[in-house]
Amino acid sequence: MDRIALEAARQLFSEEGAGWIVAALLGFACLHLYREVGRSQEARIGDAGATATALERASQANSAVALAIESRTRVLEDLSRLASEISRGVDRSDERAREKFDEILRRLSETRHEGR
Repeated sequence: MDRIALEAARQLFSEEGAGWIVAALLGFACLHLYREVGRSQEARIGDAGATATALERASQANSAVALAIESRTRVLEDLSRLASEISRGVDRSDERAREKFDEILRRLSETRHEGR
């Protein structure tokens, strides 16, 4: 960049007026580059905004997924507790049924022994 500026300054003072044309063209080139840089920065800012929006949406989606997983975990814990309660109830019922069945067998046995 420094070399270009030095060459432009040398051309400005040489060849009687042709340097002024070079200076004007250089000024137009600088103006054009300034505008392009501004547009590029605006585009980058827009891209950064779009990225921030996408990240926010992804964060909200991740939060929703985390809540759904937590809810599912609670439901599974409740189902596990319910299944264990049912299992205990079945064990108790089986025990009572065995006791009644044993009592019936005992009475049948007594009845057979008395009948002989």
